[in-house]
Amino acid sequence: MATSFPSGLNNSEPRPGRRNLKGDRREQAILQCAYETLRNESMRTISIDHLAKGAGLSRSSFYFYFESKWQVLSALLSSVTDDVFAASSMIFERPEGIPPEVAIEHAVSEVIAVWERHGHVLREVGDAAAAEPALQAQWDRILGGFIDAAAAAIERDRAAGVAIDGPPARSLAAALMWMGERNLGLMSMRSANAIRMEDMAETVTTVWLRTVFGLEYKGASNKTRAERRTATQPKTDRSQRA
Repeated sequence: MATSFPSGLNNSEPRPGRRNLKGDRREQAILQCAYETLRNESMRTISIDHLAKGAGLSRSSFYFYFESKWQVLSALLSSVTDDVFAASSMIFERPEGIPPEVAIEHAVSEVIAVWERHGHVLREVGDAAAAEPALQAQWDRILGGFIDAAAAAIERDRAAGVAIDGPPARSLAAALMWMGERNLGLMSMRSANAIRMEDMAETVTTVWLRTVFGLEYKGASNKTRAERRTATQPKTDRSQRA
């Protein structure tokens, strides 16, 4: 299945290309070539000629869209994190009537699924960021957006009496987000130190529930996929279908 590459995280992260030609098929072709090539190669070893040829362009035409291959990786990062943010949405904006344990488990499971699809890009970003300051700054901004969204959700739940008191909301959100980011990075690298895939949803959900809500995880993961899907739909939607 082809992957589309819209512009940045909730439109807040500008496209890094030299020109912002939304929907340009040639620009998309460069991104698609890089996305697929990164499954088996490092961006450090991929040449501009390879990306241009894969997109059906000349080398000089490549530079009409991107100043370097690192800007291509930056564009891929913006698009992939759109998917991660959408997958996390039930943490940031839990629908009315959905219990925290259902929302968090759903979000964690969705993030894992997105990471399984795009992990090769995120692994490459982690490898390249230390040597590419602009890429590192972009990654920091993106993670900051995730942390701010999680902190706002914690503050809302505390104000509503749903979440328990604890450390400053942003500090707690940062700890939780960096925990997830680091483990998913280890999963992408196939590290033996990563939480096992089959334990990931239960482990991360347990940590969120205990630290944010003071709740115990009750094993919602033993529900069938269909049951989880039904549980995460807002009540209004279910009543409309009835």
